[in-house]
Amino acid sequence: MKLPTLSIILSSLLLAANAAPTDPEPRDTSPEALGLAKRSVSCKIINVSKYANCRSGPGTNYEVRHRAPVGQSYNFVCYKKGECYQGNCTWDKIIIDSGYVCYVNGYFTDSKCSMAALGKC
Repeated sequence: MKLPTLSIILSSLLLAANAAPTDPEPRDTSPEALGLAKRSVSCKIINVSKYANCRSGPGTNYEVRHRAPVGQSYNFVCYKKGECYQGNCTWDKIIIDSGYVCYVNGYFTDSKCSMAALGKC
């Protein structure tokens, strides 16, 4: 009778040892690692007769780098706060095909380029 009792005790000890929790390996749960990186937003140039100036920084005192024609769509990546124009103080950032960066005041971009959609630079 000692053998079955010993078997039960050993089995119970083995099960208890296997049931002990272990710390999982740390995982990268950043948005980028999960494939949730922010994407650009396609917005049109509006509120202008010919073109909007796309400047090197968020204000009219910055150099004009590109002239964005009315109705043209661009991929905007984020916004910066800057000089206000017509009550709009956000400047939406474009990376032009040739690789340089410029900013268009939010007054000249359609409603898809909201602060929530773009996110801060």
